[in-house]
Amino acid sequence: MFKIGIIGSENSHAAAFSEIFNLSGTYDDVRVTAIWGEDMEASRKIAEKCQVEIVKPMDMLRQVDAVMVTSRNGALHWGYVRPFIEAGKPAFVDKPLANDYAEAKSIIDLAAEKRVPLVGGSSLKLIADTLALKEAADEAKAKGELLGGNVYAPVSLDNPYGGFYFYSSHLIEIALTIFGYDPVAVNAVKTKAGIAAVLEYAGYAVTLNYTESAYKYGGVVLAKGGVSGREINMGDAYAREVESFVKMLRTGESDIPARYLALPVRVLNAIEASYTAHNRQCL
Repeated sequence: MFKIGIIGSENSHAAAFSEIFNLSGTYDDVRVTAIWGEDMEASRKIAEKCQVEIVKPMDMLRQVDAVMVTSRNGALHWGYVRPFIEAGKPAFVDKPLANDYAEAKSIIDLAAEKRVPLVGGSSLKLIADTLALKEAADEAKAKGELLGGNVYAPVSLDNPYGGFYFYSSHLIEIALTIFGYDPVAVNAVKTKAGIAAVLEYAGYAVTLNYTESAYKYGGVVLAKGGVSGREINMGDAYAREVESFVKMLRTGESDIPARYLALPVRVLNAIEASYTAHNRQCL
């Protein structure tokens, strides 16, 4: 039995993960046994519904086999996950891995040093709609016909969870999954509607549209052979995240390359720097 601790209860992820592990009967070898968060009322609700004990992180460290850091503010993730990685415990870290690339790199480097498997980031990179667009882009690349594309997603710029960083990782991780983890530069502007950016690759570019007024996710792949576009629905996103996490626990290996977790933070930092300084940022 894998005993799991969750840090960060003020979000839908913590509740969903706890319900999947403790109430659904899907996994008989994994159970959430401890939870803690900045919002104690949210912690109490999850604890009561899912029969979980509220435990402070440093006490949790001695009681669990692995940790899921789901705090909404990425600036807190490094501090929360560090003691667990140092203790050799597998970890899930929600999006964004961090708000600062240096901290994201620190998480990745420490996990590599301690040989601790790590998964996490945006759940939307794992779902069927995103993977279908990736398949279309991969097919166009193989034929030398990929011309570019577009990805759109909501953003929240005014919030207590890191501002721009709170929601922005979803779009970036969708874009990188579809079009590749090898962009070379980004140029972004802030508008009344949100943020618009151009993510440059060698040979093509992808436009990114963050909107504050439309809660929609979607993407378009442009190729010489045609256009593939679809709305991206969350669907079974939580189940996909849990599946990835459980696979890591059982095998001791992550199915998400470390650079795929850290690069989105680097791109987000570059987007913020670009729309703030009004210039193109190399990656």
